[in-house]
Amino acid sequence: MIESISIFMAVAYGLLGLLLGSFLNVCVYRIPRGESIAQGRSHCPSCGHVLSPLDLVPVLSYLSLGRRCRYCQAPISPRYAVVESLTALLYATAGFAITWAGLAADWPAVWLLLAPLAYVIVLSVFWTWHLMHTPPLNVLVKQALLVAIIQLLLTFLFSRAW
Repeated sequence: MIESISIFMAVAYGLLGLLLGSFLNVCVYRIPRGESIAQGRSHCPSCGHVLSPLDLVPVLSYLSLGRRCRYCQAPISPRYAVVESLTALLYATAGFAITWAGLAADWPAVWLLLAPLAYVIVLSVFWTWHLMHTPPLNVLVKQALLVAIIQLLLTFLFSRAW
């Protein structure tokens, strides 16, 4: 019973992560260009054609379209699928962690506090990489150090030792 709840929560959170990853891509693309993230339909960056709902299914549309726009055949950046997949993985892990199975497996409760932080870090890594043209390894190293420091601080603050 507990295992089925863990699987359900991981899948539910993973699907939520796919949707949030898709929204993250919208933000990364539109905000620097001064476009609204709340208004306007999604469109191909190459030809400007408004995308249909079938073109907007996270990761699956990217794969089913052969990584190309349905209308102009321009290549779609793998960044879209990577951001959606990473965010889905982070949220699926959080969904597992909040179940009894996750607690029984000794997952640290502090991880739940890091889930929103992880989302922000994914945003900042891809934002920096995409907009600032900073090599991804430099960005990842800096972000990993930031996460390690925050995790140590949270572990200390929420430990019962002090």
